[in-house]
Amino acid sequence: MSWNIENKTRFNGQFGELLTRRDGDRAVVRMHPHPGLANVTNNLHGGAVMTFIDIALFVGARVLGVQSAPEGVTVDLNVQFVAGADIANPVDTILQITRETGRLLFLRGTAEQAGAAVASFIGIVRKPPS
Repeated sequence: MSWNIENKTRFNGQFGELLTRRDGDRAVVRMHPHPGLANVTNNLHGGAVMTFIDIALFVGARVLGVQSAPEGVTVDLNVQFVAGADIANPVDTILQITRETGRLLFLRGTAEQAGAAVASFIGIVRKPPS
């Protein structure tokens, strides 16, 4: 499946089409970096990696069946960088929901490029009121 932001002038629109799939109890969200997301060394900017992870929290939760997730808000996001990523290859986030309450989703995962870890993360999303 793909995830597209219809209004490309929005901040999330800078990441283009995201590809998604479910893999058991995990969601995989893929982005294709472009030069507009590069830092001065022509690698993927750390802020772009964090933003992609933040977007993936919502897209991944939706893939995993939490239909209201995209209307939620990030409560907390902790990212630990492991390595840099180049802009020539796709980056995947692989995430899972570790716990869900009435209002909160707890997620964890990794960002990877070509099978190598770029970052690990733990996030909390508050779902919208029902």
